[in-house]
Amino acid sequence: MIQSCKQKEEKQLKDEPPVVTVGTIQSSETEESVVYSGSIVPDNMTTVSFAVTGTINNVSVNEGQKVSKGQFLASIDATEYEAALQIANATLEQSEDAFRRFDELYKKGSFPEKDYIDIKTKVAQAQANKKINKKRIADSRLMSPTNGIITVKSAEIGGMAAPGVPAFTIVKTDLVYAQFSVPESEIGNFKQGMQVEVNIPTLQRNFTGKITIINPVADEISKAYTLKVRLDNSGGILMPGMISEVSAGIPAKVKQVRVPLTAIINNVDKIPHVYVIDKNNNAKLTRVTVGKIAGDEVIITNGLDENQTIILAGQNNVKEGQKVKTETASAKAPTAKTE
Repeated sequence: MIQSCKQKEEKQLKDEPPVVTVGTIQSSETEESVVYSGSIVPDNMTTVSFAVTGTINNVSVNEGQKVSKGQFLASIDATEYEAALQIANATLEQSEDAFRRFDELYKKGSFPEKDYIDIKTKVAQAQANKKINKKRIADSRLMSPTNGIITVKSAEIGGMAAPGVPAFTIVKTDLVYAQFSVPESEIGNFKQGMQVEVNIPTLQRNFTGKITIINPVADEISKAYTLKVRLDNSGGILMPGMISEVSAGIPAKVKQVRVPLTAIINNVDKIPHVYVIDKNNNAKLTRVTVGKIAGDEVIITNGLDENQTIILAGQNNVKEGQKVKTETASAKAPTAKTE
């Protein structure tokens, strides 16, 4: 009998709705700078190719590798150019020997001027031929023209190299730009040298830079102007292609919905949700889109409406659709009015 009463009491406790702390959502008006979406672009992108034709016999770098100016990248088989240089040296030696012998005769008037000019011409041609072949041998070794990162490697051992055929692409990233577009109606708010804030969502970091480039020609289709903010990247954490958000222009008044961080529930897929209480006191799990974190609160950009009631605390004991017993918070949250 005693055991039966205990089981009955436990069942009643189990069926009792969980007690949760709730608050009513209220939006607040704040001034925010206009945010322009863009991306990080490199300071310089260089396509490197061989100046001579040949078969590639050595490649010493890979994609993603940092290189320094003057660093060896790749080479081609220079056997043919080395042989041509030997021939050029022999021809030059022969021409210079002939010139020395006939020079004295010419000065004494014992050698025809026409033949003397031919010999001088052959010496000049041999010297030029030697320089050309020495340069071809030097050009068979490809060096990096700048500091940067190899982003494309087209050169492979055994492949053919030729002038104008890209072997590598090198991106200079010690300085980068946050590039964004501004519509014609707003371009007057921007000046060269203007300081702006750049947020990189991937890194969850803000950077400060100055607008260094304002393209004076608008895009033919969008009629928008391209602007660039120069950012120091000596640490190499900013990579081309990263999404950037540039806060600039004249601040505008916007409405924001903020909730305490403790109200947010992340599901197994790390998607944020909150529990919204309906008129029957049932808890409904609602997906939300979160923005920036402001202290112990987070800005909700989508998913909640003003005057909705949400669970602020105690949601860990709640299941989807479950009836709950509500109580007001002991202290009023800045953006959630307690009932």
